[in-house]
Amino acid sequence: MDKKEERLNQILQATITILSSEGAEKLSMRKVAKSAALSLSNLQYYYKDKDTLLFATVKHYFESCKEELTAELNQLQIESEPSIKTFLEKLLDLLLLNGKSNAHLMMFQEIWALSSRNKELEIAVETYYKNYCNWMVSLIATFSEKPEVVVSLLVPYAEGYSIVSNVLPLNKENVIQMLVKIILDL
Repeated sequence: MDKKEERLNQILQATITILSSEGAEKLSMRKVAKSAALSLSNLQYYYKDKDTLLFATVKHYFESCKEELTAELNQLQIESEPSIKTFLEKLLDLLLLNGKSNAHLMMFQEIWALSSRNKELEIAVETYYKNYCNWMVSLIATFSEKPEVVVSLLVPYAEGYSIVSNVLPLNKENVIQMLVKIILDL
């Protein structure tokens, strides 16, 4: 990674930290600059305004989530030839996150809140999800004859789970087993 990429990553990580810990209303260019150990003018050299910074941060965040998921699933395949059941259990364990204790989910919720007030960001988030669903379909196609059906069940369930997981009558393990059974019965 060259110095510019390193600096961009430092800025984006500082922005993610602020968004996930303090929320979008507390985000400012000045605060990001301070957190990234830069001057405000140096930050503005890379990102001219808060909107540009937010778009870059959202893109970076979504890409890093996808990379993280890919790495975990690749590790599973390196360690063993997983059955469809094992693959689904691992995938669901990675996707079903509890919103009360997870910084990823705080960031996710901030992105949705921001996109509800910014049409361009809303379009960017929608584009991300279209690409994410297509990627997920190709990932699941190696294990299922109906990957579109599986993705259409899992993506909205995983997103909603992050919001209501703490009030569901089943714990995460039971939810995973229930979803695996439903998928295998398709």
